[in-house]
Amino acid sequence: MILIGWLCLVVAIGFTIYYAYAQRESVRCQSIVVNISPNSPRFMSEKEIADMIEKSGELIIGQRLSAIDINKLETKLTNFSTLKNVEIFRKVDSKGFSFTGKLVISVDERTPIIRIKNLTDDYYMDAEGVKIPVSGSYVERIMLATGTILDEAIKKSLLKMADFVNKNDFWRAQIEQVFIQANGQLLLLPQVGDYLIEFGTPDDYELKFRNLKAVYQQGFKNLGWNKYKIISVKYRNQVVCTKK
Repeated sequence: MILIGWLCLVVAIGFTIYYAYAQRESVRCQSIVVNISPNSPRFMSEKEIADMIEKSGELIIGQRLSAIDINKLETKLTNFSTLKNVEIFRKVDSKGFSFTGKLVISVDERTPIIRIKNLTDDYYMDAEGVKIPVSGSYVERIMLATGTILDEAIKKSLLKMADFVNKNDFWRAQIEQVFIQANGQLLLLPQVGDYLIEFGTPDDYELKFRNLKAVYQQGFKNLGWNKYKIISVKYRNQVVCTKK
């Protein structure tokens, strides 16, 4: 009798496990949850990303959770230049033997370091040089670059320079705009003062900014902001100031 009792218990446990597994495997996706990294900008909202998934051409809501091709969906989302580090996983919540399923999407949005704007283009770029479309719901106060980047080497140096400016509180507050000339040399427009900064190419930008800061701390202290019309740091190891 004891043996029969144990056999019945084992069968009951096995049936319970099988039933729970079968129920779990048949769970259908009832919702899409999007988590955007808190440090990310907001080019797209959670709803917009969820809508992209629903309109991707793949059956999601109502589909068996285990049948959803997560890798395919991750690839589709990664193709949007605004997004990176896309991770999608299935989640099943249970209450007793009742199961509900959802698709959870975790993403980072690319962080812009410069905005390129001219007659034909208007877009952001991140530190990797990836173009990010302008969004009506998001405006970032970063360096604005006008003109055209024709040379790939100039673009790489410009991005490094823009990243340097963004991470430096002093220069982030001083430099408002950069104009890229046809020869690849830069003109910087400050936020305060009626003058231009001839920067030359973006090469050696840290040295040039160090020399320029010396002018800000010494020359402007004595003569003020409005005594100069041009400050040139494009020549190596020297600063040339032209008064008005």
